[in-house]
Amino acid sequence: ADLRAERLGLPDRYVLAVGTLEPRKALASLIEAMAHPDAPSDVPLVISGPDGWGDVDVYGTAERAGLSRDRVKVLGRIDDADLAVVYDRATVFVFPSLAEGFGLPVIEAMSFGTPVIHSDDPAVAEVASDAGVTVARSPRESYPARLAQAVYQVVNDPQLSSRLAVAGPDRARMYDWSDSAAETWQLHADL
Repeated sequence: ADLRAERLGLPDRYVLAVGTLEPRKALASLIEAMAHPDAPSDVPLVISGPDGWGDVDVYGTAERAGLSRDRVKVLGRIDDADLAVVYDRATVFVFPSLAEGFGLPVIEAMSFGTPVIHSDDPAVAEVASDAGVTVARSPRESYPARLAQAVYQVVNDPQLSSRLAVAGPDRARMYDWSDSAAETWQLHADL
């Protein structure tokens, strides 16, 4: 894990976002949040995920928001073993998505005990339940400010961070593939 973290250039503490780089993932809102005066200024943003549609220019968005380039690191698509290290070492995982069908990255982050902040998209809120910090998407113009405040709170409140680190893995276990398969098998057997 140490060698992977070193090869990836991971800082000691960081805010993590994972997902395809496309507009509905609201990475622009998160980048603006990290540039907001309410955000912690000593924690950089690390983004992992492949390019998607919509030409999301992370560094251009950061520059326009006033977030210095040295506070943003884009990893791109990485393999699962590297991704596990990235999740595990993150100070907080933020999933600001505007629209999701499920929100698998939330479960992945929680499974590592990484504190999670997520949007109030119904699918994501259902997946996370009370094991994460929910941030309202509306009104949209103040969404980055609310994200910044949530990041500051989790990064600077050890009790909250610890509570989320315990609640996350408990919640993630509810989405175990073996349990899902057994329940599906039992459903067919009952029919």
